[in-house]
Amino acid sequence: MIYRLFMQGKNTNLIAKTLTEQGIPTPSGRAVWKQKTIESILRNEKYKGSALLQKTFTVDFLEKKKKANEGEIPQYYVEHSHPAIIDPEEWESVQRELARRKSDGRRTNNHSPFSGKIICGD
Repeated sequence: MIYRLFMQGKNTNLIAKTLTEQGIPTPSGRAVWKQKTIESILRNEKYKGSALLQKTFTVDFLEKKKKANEGEIPQYYVEHSHPAIIDPEEWESVQRELARRKSDGRRTNNHSPFSGKIICGD
């Protein structure tokens, strides 16, 4: 549903509001959806059946401090590591749309199918 709504032109904030209003719990069981949760779901390769390993690593074993891997250690990308929830082509379409919307730079409220379609020449 999240992927479908996004490809229909809805933004992540409106998708979060819709899911909250419908009473659908978040992956962690919370009642209120956040925009960041929707963004994470849309970008997560696990939904298409792949896995990026070692996204984070433990810096200090005693204090259990973790850090995002920014090239300090190798990462491994495993395709077809588990059954896909989302069709891989659909996932790739969403990634292209995310990139397009980011490069577009315009903010829309997406309450109307015409939002963001007309741009003032001035």
